Amino acid sequence: MKNKVKAVLMDTGVDKNHEYLKDNIIGGMSFSCDDEYITADDNYEDENGHGTSCASVIKREFKDVEIFAVKVLDEKGRTNIQILEEALKYFLDKNFRLINLSLSVIENEEVEDLYGICGKLKEKGKIIVCSLANGFEKSYPASFDNVIGVKGFILEDENSFWYSKDKDIQCIMDNNPYMNCKPGNSYALFGKCNSQAAGKLTGKIARMLSEEPEMTFESLNDKLERMARRKNWTEKDLEASKRYPDFKKNLYDKNSPILLKTADAVKEALKLDKSDGIYEYGLFSRKIGLTYDNCFEVLKKLEGKFNIKFDYPNISRYDFVSIETLTDLVAKTLSYQKDNI
Repeated sequence: MKNKVKAVLMDTGVDKNHEYLKDNIIGGMSFSCDDEYITADDNYEDENGHGTSCASVIKREFKDVEIFAVKVLDEKGRTNIQILEEALKYFLDKNFRLINLSLSVIENEEVEDLYGICGKLKEKGKIIVCSLANGFEKSYPASFDNVIGVKGFILEDENSFWYSKDKDIQCIMDNNPYMNCKPGNSYALFGKCNSQAAGKLTGKIARMLSEEPEMTFESLNDKLERMARRKNWTEKDLEASKRYPDFKKNLYDKNSPILLKTADAVKEALKLDKSDGIYEYGLFSRKIGLTYDNCFEVLKKLEGKFNIKFDYPNISRYDFVSIETLTDLVAKTLSYQKDNI
């Protein structure tokens, strides 16, 4: 029997009413700075969207996770170290094993107290997972030895991760973008960032804790290292790590009804005038104009044309790279729904 795992998500808040997340959100609160005082209240509405996206990343890895949302970032994704410290201290004696952070401090002169708080949380059996600041080699608390630091990269395959308990940033997690939740029951591609990578590892750890609730920080480190594709790597190894999407060229005849209908839906959603380019260029090219933010509009248009319902959280960037890959997604969805009527 699997045990319930409660995870604290410290971010911009979360959309507790989102159809995909509403059964996983067990509550929340916020910390903010008011006239030099740190105040707490129960309003954790996500005015940015980042926290809602991270919550759906975590759930994709472990659908039964229970998420307690803590809003420490404002609508522009900003906070200060005092807010973070007070938020972390609040959970010293609360019944949560797992804390996910997608925020960072760059200046190491300011982090002594933060390090001490993370140490106390570790002593209490808490496991903190934190993303490295995008574009930096070192940030805090990700680089602390009492925190699991995570960086995203494109690895050998989507299920790959590298792990070394001896490195400052212990985990390199594959971060191919997926459709993730946005406030207002919407979705967008979210990924190729360290926040997604941290959420992905948090979800994996939540699943592990559900099976082994007594697992310690040290035993978790050991197990993750055993599970990892690599335990040793250099920057050159990262630079050499590549994976290219399959554009599925010529998978469908150019007169195939499903291909033509899919192309029509894309042209309508993106308001394209010319028809030929959609078969020649990648959908994310400037010629076509697909972006991470308008993929949802394309999917909604396809749902209307084909009378289907997509499983959004399991759709990745690779499903959008060409008109053929998108047609294949439609075909598989049609087949699945036919088999499950």
